[in-house]
Amino acid sequence: MILLFIQDNIRCDWLTGIICEVTTMGNKGLIWLVLLLFLLIYPKTRKLGMVAGISFLICVGVAETIKNLVMRPRPFLSMAELVPLVKPPHSYSFPSVHTVSSFSVAWILLWSQEGKAVRYTVFAFALLMAFSRLYVGVHYPSDVLTGILLAFLGSYAVWRWQGHKTK
Repeated sequence: MILLFIQDNIRCDWLTGIICEVTTMGNKGLIWLVLLLFLLIYPKTRKLGMVAGISFLICVGVAETIKNLVMRPRPFLSMAELVPLVKPPHSYSFPSVHTVSSFSVAWILLWSQEGKAVRYTVFAFALLMAFSRLYVGVHYPSDVLTGILLAFLGSYAVWRWQGHKTK
């Protein structure tokens, strides 16, 4: 299984510290809320911040609803050999809300007119956040992939509805 492969072959001391910090930044969507705040503060990016914020709220709301409907247990509860590297979450596993919150903002920025460095850095950080959930052992790969897809669909709908207002 992928999670055990990561645990047995990729985890190492220097990387674990970094990945645990990254995953912690995603708790409650904190890093993304801070980014949204910065986008909203500056007049040049305010409209983009509003669109990304709408995407964040809708996507996270849908993900939390699905999570509580599906009620999938965390992988470390069904795989005794999997050791989580962070305090085990008490919520359900499917989908990964860390991933949804990350990509709900990252997709919007990727489609925007912001500079390439900003767009690609945010998108790369969203990918790292998604990977971190696997690395720390609190999500199945399908939780993360579904989170990326769910955020894509929600963000795309918001972008089609409001994206033209970012210019």
